[in-house]
Amino acid sequence: MIVLAYDHRGFKLMKKLEAYLNKSGHQVKVCASKEYDGKDSYATFAREANEIVLNNNAMGVYCCRTGVGINIMANRKKGIRAGLCSTVKTTYLARKDDDINVLVVPCNLSMFKLKKMIKVFLNTPFEGGRHLARVNEYDK
Repeated sequence: MIVLAYDHRGFKLMKKLEAYLNKSGHQVKVCASKEYDGKDSYATFAREANEIVLNNNAMGVYCCRTGVGINIMANRKKGIRAGLCSTVKTTYLARKDDDINVLVVPCNLSMFKLKKMIKVFLNTPFEGGRHLARVNEYDK
């Protein structure tokens, strides 16, 4: 399962991502406003999405204007390892080295780039080894 959380700024990009993920055969759960209204709060959506990610051993993709706010909110929950990424390389390294379970993106990414990042996010395993001790400290 892939959980999407976003505010009005991420609405257009994430609706495209939802369609892409559904077409690719992924089960998708959305935590967001049903329409573009500008009165929503990414904090509420991130909190809801975090619970689904943790309770279902799922992966999440969260979005707001810069990605910073929703990233901060996501990381307030024990067990969530959200990484704000805007390139394929940072996505790869965040999965491989930090075992992120939530990919956070800014709303100005192109769909072309986001598709590449999603493939890397979903298919890159955590390397473990020397990184494991640090990752285990995140929730202490």
